[in-house]
Amino acid sequence: MNMRNFVITILTILLIGSVLVGVANMTPAEAAAGSRVEAVRSGLANVRAFAPAPAADADALAVDSGALYRQDGDRWLLVETPADVIVNAVVTASATPDLIYIGAANELAVYRTQDGGVSWLRVPMTNATTPNLVGGVTSLALDESRRILYAGTDTAGLFRLRDVGSSMILSGHEPLTEPVIELAAGADGLAFARTASTLYRADEGGLTWNSVDNLGSTATALAMSTDAVYVGTVDRGLLTSRDGMTWTAANAGLGFAPGSRLQIDALAVDPQQPDVIYAATSYLFGSTTVHQTPAAVSMSTDGAAVWMPVQTLDGAAVAELLPLAGRTGGVYALMSNSRMPVAMGIAPEMATTTLAVTPAEAAVESAAPLLPAASWPAWLLALLAAAALFYVLVTDFGRPRPLFEGSLAPSLARK
Repeated sequence: MNMRNFVITILTILLIGSVLVGVANMTPAEAAAGSRVEAVRSGLANVRAFAPAPAADADALAVDSGALYRQDGDRWLLVETPADVIVNAVVTASATPDLIYIGAANELAVYRTQDGGVSWLRVPMTNATTPNLVGGVTSLALDESRRILYAGTDTAGLFRLRDVGSSMILSGHEPLTEPVIELAAGADGLAFARTASTLYRADEGGLTWNSVDNLGSTATALAMSTDAVYVGTVDRGLLTSRDGMTWTAANAGLGFAPGSRLQIDALAVDPQQPDVIYAATSYLFGSTTVHQTPAAVSMSTDGAAVWMPVQTLDGAAVAELLPLAGRTGGVYALMSNSRMPVAMGIAPEMATTTLAVTPAEAAVESAAPLLPAASWPAWLLALLAAAALFYVLVTDFGRPRPLFEGSLAPSLARK
């Protein structure tokens, strides 16, 4: 092998090796979301799921860009999750703050940690009878008293899992034709699931699910406290029930009037104050072509008996509400056009409980490079190797060659 071939071989090995190292150093969340996963963050910028602190001695949890974070005062700390898992849903327990369940976006599986993220148990939701199911987890809800976890998916319906301590047992599956958007569970075995067109009630402790057909409107939002379920609708405002069978309108103060179409866009209950509820509303106009006008974010401190405005809305509608648990009036919103938390109510005054990044940090986040810090040296080396290889090949092709090469060339030259 002459020097030219040797150089080309070495540069090719460096190029391929550097690319492989750079790809290996990218986490699944970075590869999927195209953003940085930082160990410590001052706020959230791309929230896909949120679990408010269930107790005073617990922390809020959030899924940001496929990674799980735990709130620690005025910052967010990365919680290590199993490799190759893109986190899409999270729920925790008030009695046991270190007990956390997450749902994967890239597989039909949930994961449980009993030590705050030090170790994880993988629980697949496919078995011998359903080996061909595919999809991801969209929502989780926990019946804490019974240790029953409900998991909603985008393609495979609803799953029921029993947490028996040493393991988790898959003990129920309800196939659905639509993705599960929201799940909620409370006391007395009540649990509900919402798809784009149907609200489902869990019966027999979640062993069976039945559609709720007496709302008089399509469900648009869902939340539960310890003893009541709250359902938002397209044009009847808010409905509430204690048993999931009979429903009562609870619109006092929300601006609902006969003939109007009041839509509830989002609902949230403060887990530390079950009577504190937040609702985001819009008005619908038109028949053939429906126009939506966002109205307000409102709060009730008496279990939806009376509502008071927290903040009026102008622009995009609210997609999800993120309450600051234990802080009456403190709530953030994810808008329909952004997953960055927007402060509502008294939330801006709470510097120690800020959810969103600052505008400057948001600009940095939006302009963040695709490559994580751990892999950029490998990519730089790959770029240099590629440039050197290109130079060697170009200069080699530009060098004059004899008409014949190899063993025949010397004999021809002598003649």
